[in-house]
Amino acid sequence: MLINGDTMKIWIDISNTPQVHFFKNVIRRLIDDGHEVIVSSRHFGQMETLLMENHIEYTIVGEHGGASKELKLINSSKRILGLTELVAGERPDVALYKHSVEAPRVAYGMGIPSLCVLDNENAIHQNRLMLPLSSRIIAPRAIGKDLITRFGVNESQIRHFEGFCELAHINEFVPSDSVLEELSLSEDAPIAVLRPEPVMANYYNGNGRDSIVTGILDSFEGFQCVVFPRTDLQRELFSRQGAIMPSHSVDSLSLMHHASIVMSAGGSMNREAIALCRPAISTYPEKLLAVTEYMVKEGIKGHSCNPLEIRAMAEEMVNNPSLEHSIRKKLDRMEDPIDVISGELDLLVQ
Repeated sequence: MLINGDTMKIWIDISNTPQVHFFKNVIRRLIDDGHEVIVSSRHFGQMETLLMENHIEYTIVGEHGGASKELKLINSSKRILGLTELVAGERPDVALYKHSVEAPRVAYGMGIPSLCVLDNENAIHQNRLMLPLSSRIIAPRAIGKDLITRFGVNESQIRHFEGFCELAHINEFVPSDSVLEELSLSEDAPIAVLRPEPVMANYYNGNGRDSIVTGILDSFEGFQCVVFPRTDLQRELFSRQGAIMPSHSVDSLSLMHHASIVMSAGGSMNREAIALCRPAISTYPEKLLAVTEYMVKEGIKGHSCNPLEIRAMAEEMVNNPSLEHSIRKKLDRMEDPIDVISGELDLLVQ
């Protein structure tokens, strides 16, 4: 047990690419406060490139299983073994993760208190494996307690905060213009940033060969459309329509800062856009997350799965001079997730 004011050794497992932006500033804060941080990750997409670009020291343990349920289970099992060896050698005081199914299993088995950051109540399979084994859970207030306790969690384990996780992504963010030159984007035409459906996620039930992005590209004439595909099949599909697709990791936050509109069938990119006070439209075709529903209700984000309706909605948002002020006013009332995490970690090890 640590005495209040002592330093901690904190193990952080980063299992998905958007989590790099979330944890980079968490890590910086913890190190500045004098704590030691150990980071584990896995082979998946641009993960290692992003970790290096953000100067995060890490250890790779395992890889993503792709869309196959069998490979997901096999690779997750292998990863539990690898993480157990890592943690047994490092002996951290506390574990911190965001939607990792392996980290809570290892932390629980090793008797290490753990802090889980939750922002997707619809990831049923992940949550069943992750939440019951977590000591404490941090979640946006938009995710009601009933949506969390159904996974075997006591209300006393939950720490709600006002806001959303992506506010941590832009902590101390300074936009750059270099991404415009890097992608050969003109300042004379509006920029639209698009992200297709999360076809490899176990909570998504759609067809990986279809995407709303194809319809959006057809209806967004006059826009410079930058698309971040999730698979090679999506890249091939969108290339036929003249989409601009980065071949390597780029400064997506700066790109969204310069964009006129952001449209994503995932969650993180849209919420990053809102954190940057940029217009954003969710195009997710299945049950919306509670945080998305909250943002739509508050009037700071749109939602549609109809390309023509999306174009009309985008035009209205882009030409609304008061939208940025309205978003900023609501953001000012929200909590910094990094402050919440820091406080909860202190409580866990006392």
